[in-house]
Amino acid sequence: MNYRLYVYTNLFVSIIIGFSSIFLGFDTLTIGIHHLNHQILDIFFKNYTIWAEWPVIVIGILLLTVKNWRMSVWFSLVFGIEALTVQGIKVILNLPRPIEKFGAEIRNIEGEVLKHFQAFPSGHTSAAFFATGMILLAIPENSKKHLFLFIGIFSAFMVAYSRIYLGQHSVEDIISGCVISNAFFYFAGYSYPWFNQKLKSNHQHA
Repeated sequence: MNYRLYVYTNLFVSIIIGFSSIFLGFDTLTIGIHHLNHQILDIFFKNYTIWAEWPVIVIGILLLTVKNWRMSVWFSLVFGIEALTVQGIKVILNLPRPIEKFGAEIRNIEGEVLKHFQAFPSGHTSAAFFATGMILLAIPENSKKHLFLFIGIFSAFMVAYSRIYLGQHSVEDIISGCVISNAFFYFAGYSYPWFNQKLKSNHQHA
């Protein structure tokens, strides 16, 4: 997969969501998504959001390691830096989550523990996009590459949607998580040839 195509597509969709949010209102869109609810969707999104907590990360690293261990090492390193950056921004800004901003408008979903601060940016969203990109990089080039690209992007955006649906994040949180993640992913792809050459050079001189 061309890492640039993945990043550009994600950023394009994020821009569309951003402009839609400006037009409709970030808070209005957040509450609207949160209240498009159903019992079945509550159960689905409570479980689906876990995908970004560790499964997609482990799968992404393992698959990319099988295909190209050097690439896996570099992308995993950048992924770690990206995760630390996101957490650092969360702690420094310590912005309120929906339960703090909207109070009683946030639904009580059984089994979902709502966090109150460190909203911006969304860690689940950033993890989902970076790790999904690693999975796509590990998939061999074939005639169905665009189908895999669509499925990957859709699955990552579904994680972002789940964070709003569950009342854990606002629209601006997930947009920022997507943009930051894709910026780091682009850097990882752009700089990988340099890292690969460094490894080969060090191996030859060892």
